[in-house]
Amino acid sequence: MVKKYNTIAIALLCAIHVSMAQKLPSKRPKLVVIILIDQLSTNQIVAFRDQFSDNGFNRLIYGGAFYRNASYPAGSAYYGSNLTSLVTGSYPSTHGIVSDWWYDRVRSKEVHALYGDLLVNNETEKYPTADRVLSSSFTDELKWTNNGRSKVSAIGRNEQHTVWCGGHTPDEIYKLDENTGQFALVKPGDSEDAISDWVNKFNKKDFLETYSSRGWGPLNDLSQYYQMKFFSEQREATTDFMYSLELQESAGAYIPVIHSPFGNKIIRDFAMSKIIHDEYGKDDEPDVLTINFSTRAVHGGTHNAYNAETEDMILRLDLEIADLLKTIDKEVGLENTLVALTSVSAPDRPVEENTKHGIPTGVFSGQKASSLVNLFLMAKYGQGKWIMAYHDGHMYLNHELINERGVDLVKIKEEAASFISDMEGVAFAMPVTELKITASNLAAVRSLQLNYHPHRSGDIVVKISPGWTEELDDGRKITRDWSSSQLPLIFYGWKVNPKNVYQNVSMIHFAPTISSFLEIPFPNGCEGEPLHDLIY
Repeated sequence: MVKKYNTIAIALLCAIHVSMAQKLPSKRPKLVVIILIDQLSTNQIVAFRDQFSDNGFNRLIYGGAFYRNASYPAGSAYYGSNLTSLVTGSYPSTHGIVSDWWYDRVRSKEVHALYGDLLVNNETEKYPTADRVLSSSFTDELKWTNNGRSKVSAIGRNEQHTVWCGGHTPDEIYKLDENTGQFALVKPGDSEDAISDWVNKFNKKDFLETYSSRGWGPLNDLSQYYQMKFFSEQREATTDFMYSLELQESAGAYIPVIHSPFGNKIIRDFAMSKIIHDEYGKDDEPDVLTINFSTRAVHGGTHNAYNAETEDMILRLDLEIADLLKTIDKEVGLENTLVALTSVSAPDRPVEENTKHGIPTGVFSGQKASSLVNLFLMAKYGQGKWIMAYHDGHMYLNHELINERGVDLVKIKEEAASFISDMEGVAFAMPVTELKITASNLAAVRSLQLNYHPHRSGDIVVKISPGWTEELDDGRKITRDWSSSQLPLIFYGWKVNPKNVYQNVSMIHFAPTISSFLEIPFPNGCEGEPLHDLIY
């Protein structure tokens, strides 16, 4: 009898040992999943967490390492600049993406950061590429280390967020096309023949067509939403949250449904299908998958952090993240997967909200400011196009005209900067020659220095006052934050220690942290350092 019990005990111990062994984390992550969310701040996560499920955001923030005050310290408002900093571990002063556009003095024309020039049949075509990034990303280093055996892909609504995360040599970048409602490859030279059979089968199911026949109403009791509790005067009635998602007859037919919670849902479904069909995390070479979600809806009034539509987008995204984590755990094992969640940017606060509460605010237009500066310089130095371009706080002077008229370049920069500094809404403006040598410790000046690249930045840099927004060429208004902190950065799974960190942490530490876990070289322009005490 004693021998029988001993045999049973040994069998139980062996079973427990096998079970525990199955859950032991791999030596390094087999899969890195980056959940990249457009328009999400730490404040929103904290404000809505009581309404989250246990298995989505709350699973990540309570079971992972939650950095509450992550930031992109450089001065650009362009998300491509920020995302490039995220994956290269360097500032725009190193990786070169200082803005969405800049004036190329060698070619005497404005160029876009994302769209390169591809010669096809002797004609130039535009395509999205990371070719203008001057340093490597951690995914580039991963590809180099194992001679391309790791899979690197990104999925999202469009290429504006995903291309930067794929690095220079991604396997696949998929966008959810607004005209067809299907997932399409965005890499140059790709054709329908390059698309996997499972992707074609997925597209043929026409999920967005089905979703477009549904309406969108609140997930929970609308009266319990943040806006209704604190800003109820902004809505005429609690019954006005119901939207039709019918397809548009014009271009961008699927925009109403893609920019609703169903857009996040189909991206989640596609990402889970990709993990399963393309066997991500199934071998010893780590794979990287970036999934881009959004909390910005095209429905309702002005988009801001706490309106009901935004909150509902986040509450429903919480459920999508829960399902995604469940699939990852089943297919790869969360103990073998490093999940990293962060934000592209935080929602802007509308000018009218600042005005309502007596906060100094206004709208600054760089294009209008450029026109005024041009008039000022014409009055002083004669007729001509003295300003070639203005983008993202950078003003470019016409060097050829300045040389032709015999005007001192240093002097005209100082005069133009002084003129701009007197404009309403401008905290200060300075020539880049002064920016390069200043020893100021002001965070605002430091942010401009981190965003300065000698071959791509303008002659004059402009810093907008806190609380002010800038009107872009297309009419959109963006907030140029004095300090871009209070963005979430969360690590979960694999060997991550649960903790809350309140100190500010720069996003440039993300890439070297991931590189350390993957046991690969840091990106070649890396200026960040691995985060401490993150894993056991």
